[in-house]
Amino acid sequence: MSPTSNHDQNISATVESIRDFNVKMIDMAQANAEAVFDFARQLATAKQPSDMVELWTAHAKKQFETLTEQTKELSALGQKIASESGEPITRGVNQAFKKAS
Repeated sequence: MSPTSNHDQNISATVESIRDFNVKMIDMAQANAEAVFDFARQLATAKQPSDMVELWTAHAKKQFETLTEQTKELSALGQKIASESGEPITRGVNQAFKKAS
């Protein structure tokens, strides 16, 4: 495999990972927006103030759990992107040291 085709494959893999990251962020934004609207709908139909407090507490807990999971997913995708982007640099540095020794 030529260095150019290997480089092109690395760029393609990185672009694909960035695309996956962006799609994941859009999906998360949509899910979060839907959760807010569902919460607002539930609040609007609450009969008692105690119902509102219960809804608020449940929504806050669920959103915190969702945020924690979303953060893990985005971190994993970010690490994948960083790894794929850095791989050609690492390989090039290693080759340079091999030639120098």
